[in-house]
Amino acid sequence: MVFKKCLLAGILACLILPVWAVNVPEYKETPLSISRSAVQKVDPSLQTFIQQVWAESPAIQGAQAAIDAAQARAEGAGRPIYNPALALDAERTGINTTSIGFSQTLDWSNKREAQTRIADREIQAATAALRETHQRVSVETLSALIRRFIADEMQSLALHRSQLMQDFTATVKQRQAAGDMGALDGTLAQVVYSEALMQQAASESELAEAEAALQAATGLVLGLDLDHWPQLPRELAPPPQQIDSALLQSLPALAVLRSRMEAAKARIRLIERERRADPTIGVRAGRDDSETLLGLSLEIPLFVRNNFKAEVRVASHEAVEEELIFRDARRRAKARLDGSLGRFQNTTEAWRAWVAAGQQAQREQMSLLEQLWQAGELTATDYLIQAKQNIDTQAAAAVLKGEVWQAAIAWLDASGQVRDWLGMSVTTPVQTKNFGG
Repeated sequence: MVFKKCLLAGILACLILPVWAVNVPEYKETPLSISRSAVQKVDPSLQTFIQQVWAESPAIQGAQAAIDAAQARAEGAGRPIYNPALALDAERTGINTTSIGFSQTLDWSNKREAQTRIADREIQAATAALRETHQRVSVETLSALIRRFIADEMQSLALHRSQLMQDFTATVKQRQAAGDMGALDGTLAQVVYSEALMQQAASESELAEAEAALQAATGLVLGLDLDHWPQLPRELAPPPQQIDSALLQSLPALAVLRSRMEAAKARIRLIERERRADPTIGVRAGRDDSETLLGLSLEIPLFVRNNFKAEVRVASHEAVEEELIFRDARRRAKARLDGSLGRFQNTTEAWRAWVAAGQQAQREQMSLLEQLWQAGELTATDYLIQAKQNIDTQAAAAVLKGEVWQAAIAWLDASGQVRDWLGMSVTTPVQTKNFGG
């Protein structure tokens, strides 16, 4: 009789204690905190990773080639415009005449200086375009890395959900066999488990797409070019309270347009100078039979059929166009700067609130849920509803974490501080391909 009581107590204990309480691994999330200091150091592995992406980027190589071309044009623009001309003349008639002449067109209106000014502005534009390309490639890489990192965390959470529902389904079947639960509970558990499997498959697809997007953005392949994807910073500097007006002036994209606008204005001066005639002076010496010949010549073009006023109007309109493009871009950059800061501040405040109160409450809810389920004070339906809500909250927190990272990168992009945040310059040497975590 005592043996039967012990056996029944053991069976009842097995039915009450859910399998998932022992077998399901805890969901591991990467912590993220907002520091109080505005100074932040990025992990060297992330710096090395970005530098390697720079080295492999065709866009950056193309921007560097544009600088080389602009420097070559500047070298050509600094050289004299006109070369001297040599003339030889020989005539044999009753009197033999031979002469040699030398002529040189003078840059009377100093067109070379105007060309040099334009070339210097083009070098400035190409250099700013290189900085802009470095920033754009870095932002694309960091955004893709964030997407991949969050997709990996969501896939881990989906796997946790699937294992939880699988073991819960097994527990419900055990209780059905003991007569403690009905067929509806078993069917509900199976449906929820099937849903968890579908979500797991979707998360695995999203992770594969995120890794493919990261490879496309970086040109690097995990296992071939590097051993591990680098980790994102686990601590972010807080967003500023207000915008420094100097940030807008130093944006690489605006620097490109500003240099193009100045080059367009310099082109007006060049065309105006081209409307001024450059004289050609020549000297000639020779012999006419027994007599010595000496000559001096002066040639001045006459702009009577075409005075090139239309070209001046074209250059003026193009300069106005470049100025309006710059003003429009500056207005949009200001709005983007304000919007990115607002987004960064809002997501940061939401994340701080979650870390301060919601995160602990979510963990306490799950712990209490386990205790009530083990004590048999919850029905299967009540447990599933609250467990699903708890996991959905975890998923929402992971998405919010990704939003905080994306908002931080968007703010750095809009304010032109990506390279400063990375602690890198465009001349930082490539160190190694091993970015091991």
